[in-house]
Amino acid sequence: MSSRFALQNPYVVASLPRPIDRSNGRYVVGEVYGGVPGSKKRKRSELAVGIDGEGINLYDVSASRLITSYALPPQSFFTCPPTSLRTRILKGAVERCTYVSTNGPNPQITRFSELTEGSTPSRSVTTTCKVESSQQPIIYMGTITAIRSSEVSKNTSDLLVVKEDGEIQCHDGESLQVKWTSPPSALVRDSSTRFGEFVVEFAHLTNAHSASQGILRGRQDVFALFDQEISEDGFNPEIVVIITQSKDDAKRTLHIVSLPRRSVAKLNGPKHSVDCLLAAELPSSTSLKTPTRLSASFSVQVSAGILQSLENDVLTTFDLSDTLPKIQSTLVSIGARSFLRLSSTSIMVSSDGCINVYNPKYQSKLATVELGLGLNIDSLKRKRDDSETFNRDAGSSCKFITYFQKIGVAVAISDNHLLGLQVEGQHDAHGKLRAAGLLIDSIGRSVKENERSVLGGSESKKLRPLSCETLEAYLPGSIGDTRWENQISEAENLVSEENVEEFDKFMISRLGGRTLMVNGTHTKDGKKKSRDKKSQVRVDVDRRWVLFALSKIFTMSETEAGEFVLEISFYPPNTFMWLSTNGYMTVTNIESALRSKDPFAKSLAAGQLVDAIVEMDPDMDLLLAVLAKNYLGAAELLHAIRRLMASLDFLGETPNTKQGLLTNGGEIRSEDIEEQLATLEAEAEQYLELAEYQLGPGSGVRSDALSVALSKLYRCPNGEITQGLQTTFTTQEIVGLVYLLRFELSRGSWITRYLQSDDAETADTDAEGPNNAIVLISSLLNNCVDAVGAGGWLIGEARLVDGDPFEAEDLIHSLKLEVSAALEGIEEAVYLKGLTAEMIRYGDGVQAALPKPSSETQTEKRSKPIILPALGQDIRTLPLGLKAEKQISLLKVAAGGAVYQRTRRDIGHLKSQKVGKYSRERILV
Repeated sequence: MSSRFALQNPYVVASLPRPIDRSNGRYVVGEVYGGVPGSKKRKRSELAVGIDGEGINLYDVSASRLITSYALPPQSFFTCPPTSLRTRILKGAVERCTYVSTNGPNPQITRFSELTEGSTPSRSVTTTCKVESSQQPIIYMGTITAIRSSEVSKNTSDLLVVKEDGEIQCHDGESLQVKWTSPPSALVRDSSTRFGEFVVEFAHLTNAHSASQGILRGRQDVFALFDQEISEDGFNPEIVVIITQSKDDAKRTLHIVSLPRRSVAKLNGPKHSVDCLLAAELPSSTSLKTPTRLSASFSVQVSAGILQSLENDVLTTFDLSDTLPKIQSTLVSIGARSFLRLSSTSIMVSSDGCINVYNPKYQSKLATVELGLGLNIDSLKRKRDDSETFNRDAGSSCKFITYFQKIGVAVAISDNHLLGLQVEGQHDAHGKLRAAGLLIDSIGRSVKENERSVLGGSESKKLRPLSCETLEAYLPGSIGDTRWENQISEAENLVSEENVEEFDKFMISRLGGRTLMVNGTHTKDGKKKSRDKKSQVRVDVDRRWVLFALSKIFTMSETEAGEFVLEISFYPPNTFMWLSTNGYMTVTNIESALRSKDPFAKSLAAGQLVDAIVEMDPDMDLLLAVLAKNYLGAAELLHAIRRLMASLDFLGETPNTKQGLLTNGGEIRSEDIEEQLATLEAEAEQYLELAEYQLGPGSGVRSDALSVALSKLYRCPNGEITQGLQTTFTTQEIVGLVYLLRFELSRGSWITRYLQSDDAETADTDAEGPNNAIVLISSLLNNCVDAVGAGGWLIGEARLVDGDPFEAEDLIHSLKLEVSAALEGIEEAVYLKGLTAEMIRYGDGVQAALPKPSSETQTEKRSKPIILPALGQDIRTLPLGLKAEKQISLLKVAAGGAVYQRTRRDIGHLKSQKVGKYSRERILV
C-alpha cells in the first residue's frame, strides 16, 4: 500500500490591491456563511478580504473571481477579520450583509448590505455606528440569532463583537444599535485575575450542541444552568470560546461563556453580563521556557474538543474534552509562520519558502511543496520604488486562512496574492475527500526537529558503564550512539570514487554481517544473473541503511524537455540484488530515499522504476528479481508487462515504429562517417550479444517475469487495473494483451472438452499450472474488455495487433466461442467430479486408515507404493457407498506397559464390535 496524501503546487486565486500604507498596512480575511432564515448557517467557498485604506473585496474561491467590493476611507484600518452573511430571503432574492470594524480617527463598525432580486440591479445600503463604552480594539466579530420576535423586524441576525479587554457587545443586525454590553469583569468574576490584568488573544463563536460533543463532553453540571434541554434542532444557544493571557506571568486561560437569554436581556436593558460556564488554565508547553511577547495563533475544533496553538516554532495540541485541559502533542517546526488544521491527523504549516503537512500523532511529515510561484514582480500593475518596505519577507512565506473540505482547497495569503492549494487525500466510504494522514503515510517520514530526549534531556549527566547487554544489541543494523554522519562518511567516499566492490563489502558489515551474495553468477559486465528460484528469507535491518543505499543507487535527473526521470547512477550489483530479493526495492522506499537528499523531490511517476531497471539491464534479470520479491502497484506492474510484451513481440507493429527513410541532406565529412560507423558497429555488437543471450540461457527469463507480473496484477483491485490499462496501454496494446491471455487459456487446456475422446489435439505438457489459473485469466480478460469500453469496440478503435480495424468483430466472436468452450469444460469437470467423488473419498479413507510408521520421512512415504490387504474376488467391485475399514493392530499394550500379540479370539471380538445393529456382514477371522 502506498501513500495517497499529496499537495499540488499553489496557484493564484486573485491578486489583491496594495494597502495605502505600504509599511504598516495589512490584509484581514474572514469567512462567508450562507443559508435561509431560520436554518443552520453553512460555510461557503467564498472569502471577504479587507485591505487597509482600500476597502473590502468578496471572492469566490472555486471560480477564482471577484464577487463584489465595498470602499472605505483611506485613513481606515481594520482591527479584525470581517464577517459576511449571504441570506436567501425569497425565491430569486439574495441579501449580502458584511460587517467590518475599522480604527481610524474614530473607531466604528460598518455594515454593507446588498440586495439582489433576479436580473434587476442590486441595491446597496451602508450603515455606520461608533464604538461605544470601551475604546479597546475589536478582535472578533460574528453573527448570532437575533434577540427579538419576527413581528418587529424581518432581520434574524445580530452582530456580536469581542474587544481586546474582554468586553462583549451585541449590536442590532440592521441598525447597529447596541442591545446589551457585558463588562470585562464578567470573564474573571470567579478567578483571582483582576480587571485590566489580561488581554483577549482569541475568540470563537459556536453553539451548545457542538460543545456538548467535544469541549464540554460529559459536563452535565454546565448544561444544568440552561432552563431547557440542549438539542441540535431545538434549543441550541450560542456560546463563545475565549482565550485570555495574563500581562504579568503570561499564563493563558480558557473561558467558555454563554450569551444572555432573550427574556433576561430585555429586562436588564443594555447592561448585562455573560454567564461563565467554564474557566480553566491552559498548561504551558515545556518547549516555551520563558514568556514571549510574540503573538501566538490559535485554532479550535469545538466538536472534537481540540485546541491548537503556534508560538515560537512549537505547535501545541490541547485536549479539551477531559475535565481539565491537557497537552496532547507538541510539534517543532523551524521557521513556522502559520498553520491550518486539515483533519485530526494532518496539519498544514507554512515556513520560509515551503509548505509542510505534519501528522501530530506520529510526529511525521506527510507532504511538502515549495511556495515559489514564479511571479514577476516587475510586471505588477503598480510600480514600486526601491525604498518600498511593504512586507519584504512575506514573499517567502504565507499566512493560512481556511480550508474548504468540500472542494479540497486550502487558502492562504502570500504578499499581495490570494493562493489556493489543492489537497489530495483519502476518500471515505461515502466518496468524500478526507485529508487524513494514515499510518502508511507516516512511515519513514519522521520530523528531524523532534528528537527524543535522553534521560530527561540532560546532556551533562555521565552515564555509568554497565557490563550487561542493552536493547541496542538486539536491534537490527547498527543503531548506536555514533552520529549518522560519521557512520556514512566512508560510504560517501566510496561512492564518490565509484568503488563498487568496496561499497558492497561496506554494506555487508552494516547489514548485520550477512553476506549480500544471492544465488547466482556474474556476467562479464558485472551484472548479476539470478537463476535459483528458492525462496529467500527476508532479513530485518536498520531501515536507514536501506534508504542510504537506495539514495546512492537512484537519482532524479532533468531532461531537456524539463521532465524529471529516475536513473541508476551508481550500481553495486550485490547490494542491488540484496535489496531486490529482500523486498526493499519499492517505489515508496525510493521516494523516501530521494526525499532524504532533497525534501522537495517530486513523486515518482508510474513506470519510472521499471524504465530505469530495464535501461540498466536489458536482459531483464533484475526486473524479474524486482517483480518476484517486491510490492508494486497496478500502474507499475502494467508498465513492466508492457515492456516484457514489447520484448517478446506481442504488441505487433505500432504507429511509433521507426522507419529508415532516404534523405537528400547535405554532404557529410569523412571523419563524421567513420565515427558514425564505429558507433553503429558497437551498437550492433551489443544487440547481437543481447539476442544470443535471450535466445540461449535467457530465453525463459522474460516469460517467467511476465507470468509473475500477471499473477501480481490479478491481486490488485479491478478499478485500478482498468484505469491503469486505459492510461498505460493503447487500445491496440490492450488487444495484444487479450491475445496473450487467449493463448494462455488455450495452452492450459481450459477450452478442451473432457468427454470428447476423438479430439486429436493434445495438451501442452509444459503448460502445467495451478488449478486457479482460469480465475486469473478470466479476471484479466474482463479488465481488458472494460478498459476498451463499449464505445471502443463499437466504433472500431480496438485495432488488432496487425493494425487491422475490420477484424474486431471476428475477435469478439472468437472470444465468445472460447469462453463458451471453457465454461463447457468446467461443467464437464464438475460432472466428472460428482461421478468420482465417492471413489476418491473411499481412497482417501483407506489411505488414512493405514498405519503410519514414524521412522520414515515424508519423502520416503510418498516414494513407496500403498499396499492393501488381499480380498476375495466377490468384493472386488467399485467401492461405491462403502466405508474404509480401519485395520486392527496385531499388537496390544497391557496395563503395565508390556506389549502382547493379539489372539484370534480378541481380533474376532474387535471386528464384531464394528458391525452395526441392523447390518448383516460376513466376519472372516
